[in-house]
Amino acid sequence: MRTVNLTLADSGAVVDLRAGDHVVLELDENPTTGYRWALDPPEPDVVTLAHTRYARATGAGTGGGGRRTWTFLAKGEGTAVLRLKLWRAWEGDASIARRFTATLRVQD
Repeated sequence: MRTVNLTLADSGAVVDLRAGDHVVLELDENPTTGYRWALDPPEPDVVTLAHTRYARATGAGTGGGGRRTWTFLAKGEGTAVLRLKLWRAWEGDASIARRFTATLRVQD
């Protein structure tokens, strides 16, 4: 079992995994601005979201940003695409500031 770490710089990547591997995705976020990352759920038979968390940046004052982390588990053979958008949900698609995508190919 291995862990693959991804950041915004890896958007567009194709990642080969084995069942049982983990993918940790870290993206900068500042929820106080209203902009939050939204995840389109990946194919559940291939990859599942194990957990997510937000951590404020060290030394960030009131209203400062931080980092959102998602940990995914590769479950079964197939392909899943991670799709996320940084947006203000109440403003709709016109507010999308960034996107992230990665293709996860899982083999047993």
